[in-house]
Amino acid sequence: MSRIDHSFDWNGFGFFLKVTALCLAVGVGGPYGFLYAQSYITPAAPPPGLVAVQAASAAPTTAAVVLSSTTPQRVIKTLTIVDTIPKEGKFIAADLVNMKLYLYQDGATTAEYPIVTKGKPGTPWETPSGFYSVQTKEKEHFSTIGKVYMPYSMQFYGNYFIHGWTYYPDGTLTSATFSGGCIKLDTEDAEKVFAFADLETKVFVYDPKQADPSPPLVIAGANPQINASAYLVADMDTGDVYVEQNAQEKLPIASVTKLMTALVANEVISFDKKLSVPQGYLTNPPDQNDTNEKTFVIGDLLYPLLMQSSNGIADSLASYYGQKGFVRWMNTTARALGMASTTYVDTSGISSENISTPEDLFHLAVYLANKKSFVLKITHTQIKTITAEDGSKYEIENVNAPADIPPFEGGKVGHKTTAQDTMVSVLSFTVGSDTRRVAVIVLGSNNHAQDTKHLADWITNVAKQEIPQTACAACAEPPQYRKIEL
Repeated sequence: MSRIDHSFDWNGFGFFLKVTALCLAVGVGGPYGFLYAQSYITPAAPPPGLVAVQAASAAPTTAAVVLSSTTPQRVIKTLTIVDTIPKEGKFIAADLVNMKLYLYQDGATTAEYPIVTKGKPGTPWETPSGFYSVQTKEKEHFSTIGKVYMPYSMQFYGNYFIHGWTYYPDGTLTSATFSGGCIKLDTEDAEKVFAFADLETKVFVYDPKQADPSPPLVIAGANPQINASAYLVADMDTGDVYVEQNAQEKLPIASVTKLMTALVANEVISFDKKLSVPQGYLTNPPDQNDTNEKTFVIGDLLYPLLMQSSNGIADSLASYYGQKGFVRWMNTTARALGMASTTYVDTSGISSENISTPEDLFHLAVYLANKKSFVLKITHTQIKTITAEDGSKYEIENVNAPADIPPFEGGKVGHKTTAQDTMVSVLSFTVGSDTRRVAVIVLGSNNHAQDTKHLADWITNVAKQEIPQTACAACAEPPQYRKIEL
């Protein structure tokens, strides 16, 4: 799939800031949110072809749901399109499972259109699911990096748009697969959606990424002895918690913060944009005296951010739009992921006020694994050479041990005196004939590598797919675990 830079629209961003200021002035539920009351949600009849998308266990919402108009509300595991159609006003739903886009007016379906292309899963350009609103509208938006026109373009979040078929300045259409993460329609269809949509019309991008149900694992062994203050081992496809201690306790997270920094940078700054950083930020440890600046594309700077845990790179990425605004994006994204006990005050994790819980970090790990797996792939890379605009090359080495060895699929470490050692890891291993994905979270540890490895060895050794034979009838019952809602 070709890459296309949907360059950030500063006019739209200015509009967004004005709306934010207004919301702050009137005190509407926080700087970015608005409240969908239960009376506003109605189980309208599903559009044609949508029934197959609904989860069998899904039920209409029974309480008020906080959705966001300027940052994704990704807590959609129990919500479907039908659950969220408002009784009044305009509404757009993009079903990335069945590749259909639906228009609603006052709770009724008025039109549906096929989606030609979405962002490729597993890449930095994967289309993010969640709740948004139309931020800008342009009949002909030009991508300065992709050098293509995007007709009837409607920005709904950061680098992501709904638009018609892209074409080059000479009028040649791009291929059907040409996408940078946007929702591409046939141009005639995009024109109709463009005419329908107003600024701030709500948009729901539906792509639950639900895995096939897996049976609970059977733990055939004693719990491990771990020194960390808080830890969690949980199944990323079922939510089953296999072992935990103080999993809901708020603790400093140090450089684990940078997982959120990378996620937000990906979603609000195009990977092909360029940024100049001091050369000293690229070494480990950093050389504060080397202020000679080098220019890189944003995507390459995620390697020193995540592999070498560069605080300077974290600050530089945030400065692209401003530190305060970037940190606000981090916090609203955390809320969107269901991380209610998480707070960020900086992008690097230097502050001890960057706090979270093992359970909150589990939600982040699941989202990264399902929707932004390239972030974990970067943390798993052992050595990466990045090249500056002037041709200078820099070798980046991984400090995230043991996240760079099997069965680890990736993870991020942190260390600070107040936080001690911290680590978030994703494991993938085989149990019977199934591949299972498990997150291991460690906070307040004296040795993150040792504690994480002990937990990883424990789950891979004691996890069984079938209940062992026993003379005790009650012992043959399926195991019951505390579940974290996915």
